[in-house]
Amino acid sequence: MKRILLFPFIFVAIMLTNSLSAQSIAKKDILPGAWFGRISADGTDLRIVFHLKLIEKDSLIATLDSPDQGAKDKPVGQVILDKKKLVIKAPDLNGEYNGTITGDSTMEGTWSQNGADFPLNLKKLSTSLTTNIPK
Repeated sequence: MKRILLFPFIFVAIMLTNSLSAQSIAKKDILPGAWFGRISADGTDLRIVFHLKLIEKDSLIATLDSPDQGAKDKPVGQVILDKKKLVIKAPDLNGEYNGTITGDSTMEGTWSQNGADFPLNLKKLSTSLTTNIPK
């Protein structure tokens, strides 16, 4: 009798685990590509582009462009995805992006660098080409 009651519980637990795992993978599937935003600092707007790439089916890597500063394909550090939260660490720049995925092509977040925080909302570009970056 105990086995019969235990089976539905185990089945539901397995299904929930698979569902949560699939949701995490689904978010990682929408993230690869170019994500564009602007930082306003001291009256100057700087365009920022993160290029996210999925490797080994479940890991993300990133590079950073800052077209207004002539920076292109700068490697950044660890990329962490936890549900809808995305963190991109950039230790060489003493910076970090903390964002929340708000849709398939939008994120709201903050760029922190050298103790200062700047709002940085990102929108996924339709192509990852740098020539497609809005002015």
